[in-house]
Amino acid sequence: MADQQGIKDKYLKILKKSFGPSLIIFALLAIGSGLTVYHLKGPSSYERAIIDALELLTFIGPRVGAAVIIAAFLQILIPQEVISRLIGEKAGIKSVFIATVAGSLTPGGPLTSFPVVIALYASGANKGALVAYITSWAMIGIQRIMVWELPLLGPDITFIRVSASLLLPIIAGILSLYMPIRLTLTKPQEFK
Repeated sequence: MADQQGIKDKYLKILKKSFGPSLIIFALLAIGSGLTVYHLKGPSSYERAIIDALELLTFIGPRVGAAVIIAAFLQILIPQEVISRLIGEKAGIKSVFIATVAGSLTPGGPLTSFPVVIALYASGANKGALVAYITSWAMIGIQRIMVWELPLLGPDITFIRVSASLLLPIIAGILSLYMPIRLTLTKPQEFK
């Protein structure tokens, strides 16, 4: 019974943290935008915008949810020894290429990718691999391309943008690998 109460308390803390200042700011911006559309363009434009938003939410919501779950399971499934061997301090430039591929395949937003970077760092990944991973995730994330760019921007713009970005994670990772800078990442904060 005490364990159930502890779990309930933990989720309540997470819920309270989720409904913090950033959500309030976005909600206020949404309300303000809605009122502006209603006032300037009329009720029919307002209704069309709401319908479009709900259609987009039903298209993207399940995909983002699945991506977050996959990222959480991958963190647990990949052993520390494998991480250390493939992208550790002695792995050299090959670690940058491996991390670039891994970053591009990592689904989800910053709430999944940044904890992965911290987990990789704790498992012994080198700084070049960490920079290549996060740069690849940001620049050529497959999930974002499939969910956002292709449906919203079309294949032509998506192809041009991705092609122009392909080498950036590798360049950033190699430069970082040989920079004389030591890494010190902070531990993630617990929910209070």
